[in-house]
Amino acid sequence: MGVMGKGCLRRGLSFWLVLLFSVFIVQASGKAQAANSANIVLPEGWTVQDGFDKSLSRSAGSGGNWIARYLRSPSGDPVFLQILPLEEAGPLFIPPVSDLRTDGLLGMGATYTVVDEGSFRAVLEIHPYLGTTATAPLPGGNTLVLESKTLKPESLLELCLFLAGSENGGTENAASLP
Repeated sequence: MGVMGKGCLRRGLSFWLVLLFSVFIVQASGKAQAANSANIVLPEGWTVQDGFDKSLSRSAGSGGNWIARYLRSPSGDPVFLQILPLEEAGPLFIPPVSDLRTDGLLGMGATYTVVDEGSFRAVLEIHPYLGTTATAPLPGGNTLVLESKTLKPESLLELCLFLAGSENGGTENAASLP
């Protein structure tokens, strides 16, 4: 191949690399816009790592979105936040308050309890292998699910109470979810 052939090859390769790189930038900015679309308020010191919004409706614009975010606590513990829309997921059923329950003989050792403090109700599940999950209804009827393998159950419940109470109006010392 002559000198001119190598130059054309380099320019062609450079063109394709720039084109490929720009496609990744456009996709990344689309994800950033999706992460900015939820209007959620976080407690001070909490950060958002990444996330996604997914339409759960077959026809565009007629249903709710599944909102998911990866959060970090002030101590660095990861938490997976999900909001499931009432229209597609249905209302959250919370059983009556009772003592600590287990997942039974066929389960894997998980325990759960119902938390009932005034207007705040949630189900707290602690699994020895998968971590802790707090699930609560939001004021608008959507369902909030928080999961963490490392955050203490009390801290996960505090976040759950904060988010369930701040969905409609926010609280002091809070930061908006990007």
